[in-house]
Amino acid sequence: MQMNWESADSLVLMNPTYSPEEQMRFQRILEVTSDLPGHIWLSTSGSSAPKWVGLSKRAILASAEAVNQHLKSTHTDIWIQPLPDFHVGGLGIWARSHLSQATVCDFKQDHPGKWQAEVFYHYIIHHKGSLTALVPTQLHDLVMLKRSAPETLRAVVIGGGALLPDLYKQAISLGWPVLPSYGLTECASQVATAALDSWKKAQQPALQILSHLDVEEREEHLYFRGASLLSAYAYLEGDKIQVVDPKENGWLRSEDRGCVKERQLQVWGRADAMIKVGGENVDLARLEALLQTLRLRLAIQSEVVLLAIPDTRLGYRIDLVATQSHQAELDLLMHEFHQAVLPFERIRQVHFLKELPRSALGKILKSKLIKIVK
Repeated sequence: MQMNWESADSLVLMNPTYSPEEQMRFQRILEVTSDLPGHIWLSTSGSSAPKWVGLSKRAILASAEAVNQHLKSTHTDIWIQPLPDFHVGGLGIWARSHLSQATVCDFKQDHPGKWQAEVFYHYIIHHKGSLTALVPTQLHDLVMLKRSAPETLRAVVIGGGALLPDLYKQAISLGWPVLPSYGLTECASQVATAALDSWKKAQQPALQILSHLDVEEREEHLYFRGASLLSAYAYLEGDKIQVVDPKENGWLRSEDRGCVKERQLQVWGRADAMIKVGGENVDLARLEALLQTLRLRLAIQSEVVLLAIPDTRLGYRIDLVATQSHQAELDLLMHEFHQAVLPFERIRQVHFLKELPRSALGKILKSKLIKIVK
């Protein structure tokens, strides 16, 4: 990826699958934000992309410098890059290599199309990769190969979603040097990451807040301050673009819940993951983690996801969406799940789809799923 990190030029990085009309519409952000030179604008939501994050190049490089320091990355490293460049996780790899002069091998360019774990595994070996970044789904696919990690690989940063303890244990048992992390687009990638050699221990590692950010917990919400924060949001509503700086006194309030202790961060999930079912509080993120843990333990191939569906009687009901699978497998998963939850947390309906809609980063698009199954 070619990028002049020192110039005052601004860019809108977008999914190439957007229509020409959408691309022209999003490019208008640059006209409205001409007073913010040297910025990269990235989408944070679905296909209609109503909200964009404006990050200065200085902010992205501040994050990259802190990550390089944490990973002890130098010009001798070889990054294997499987993530979209129009997401902050992929963009961050290019910024880190710019500062460290590390080599980047662009897997997605060399192997366009659908993600294939087997191809990626051999790509690391062929290019003698030492560093890479993945989302949990990609790590899951690699673990299912039951292959030992390539000898040259010294760190695999996992972001873009929660990493289940069972998946982490399976990965490190195969020698994969997995470093769980937490980050967000508004902070230009990583906020907190496990220590470099933490995977050599058996227990799930703590997340260490990186040097470029301060993090506080206030009323169960996480707040951030530091050199890598966004400059503004750009909201698109029809032909109108509204630019807003969400920070207050230099602090950004997130919708994520967690706690901070001695520069270590524990993330509990999003505040909007809490729903009411028949008047009872339900943590949907906790139930989703349970479901995926059971799926991993039972070696169920079908993809499954929980949805909170608005319900006139209950407020919300909990439904399951699954790709096609053997009924016996699904029955076993449902049985184990219901044994572990309270009665009001049980699954009310099951929906089958050929495949689950995903973002370019591999995240399941739950808002799109809800529209499909309602």
